[in-house]
Amino acid sequence: MAYSEEALAFSTIPTKDQVRLEDRVSYLYLEYCQVRQDRTGVIARQRGDYPSDSPKRIRIQLPVAGLGVLMLGPGTSISQPAATSCARAGTAILYCGGGGVPAYSLATPLTSSARWAIAQARLVANEAHQRKAAVILYRKQLGIEVMPNNASIATMRGLEGRLMRQTYKQVAARYKVKDFKRNTESPDPINQSLNLANSILYGCAAAACSAIGVNPALGIIHRGDIRSLLFDLADMYKPDISIPLAFKHARSDNYATLVRSDLRKLIVKNKILEEMLQILMTILTPYLPARNDDRLIGGRNREVAGHTQYA
Repeated sequence: MAYSEEALAFSTIPTKDQVRLEDRVSYLYLEYCQVRQDRTGVIARQRGDYPSDSPKRIRIQLPVAGLGVLMLGPGTSISQPAATSCARAGTAILYCGGGGVPAYSLATPLTSSARWAIAQARLVANEAHQRKAAVILYRKQLGIEVMPNNASIATMRGLEGRLMRQTYKQVAARYKVKDFKRNTESPDPINQSLNLANSILYGCAAAACSAIGVNPALGIIHRGDIRSLLFDLADMYKPDISIPLAFKHARSDNYATLVRSDLRKLIVKNKILEEMLQILMTILTPYLPARNDDRLIGGRNREVAGHTQYA
């Protein structure tokens, strides 16, 4: 029997058999290619009308089972079987512009448990819980091991603003850049590099969120954006990671390539994927439900077993 490469897909990979998030390649950026499923797995192939046996046709195997985020840039297309294989392997798919900026949408993998999502709902529904979680995030971003008990959110927000201002000033002085101003719409290399590096950090945060099935729109410090929680997680690494990188390569003709390459190394060296997931789980663990089985609302704050015929 003949099989079309478009019709094949991996069988579902149980969670216990999936590669742990911290052990995966952080991200892979592709442009001007077709992502397809074949007998050997997910592949990226050069676009064009070359015969399948032509030596000119470039074909690369994608390690989706060990990949955190697959970033699809301009000129790319992905087939439904290939996207299904990514989801079943736990790989997040990020659709983005040239070089990874901006990010347009995210396809998240499936998850069988809602326990972390329930914990997230409990957290964001309570202002006191959010304050506790915000302290954890600010403490990591500011490099403060012990936060004073009386430190208010306004105080921490002020400390964050001061840290960012000092970081930009110090890094600009180090690389002899005068009168720099952060502007996401500016076409200059530094701002574009910052957009690129931050976008990749958002992709890592999206992978951490999708790994446990939480909603990126329900942020802790940030509010009102579909990516609020991604901003919360990525902000912890901007002073030490994305800002220095952007200034370092600003004078290079291929600054985007250098930023992506160095950032990948730093993500691995600093175990950023693992740390994002650990911080997220630390924040949510106090609010996890006691049960993890399927159940139905039963009335008067009670629940009844699911998968049962009650007719």
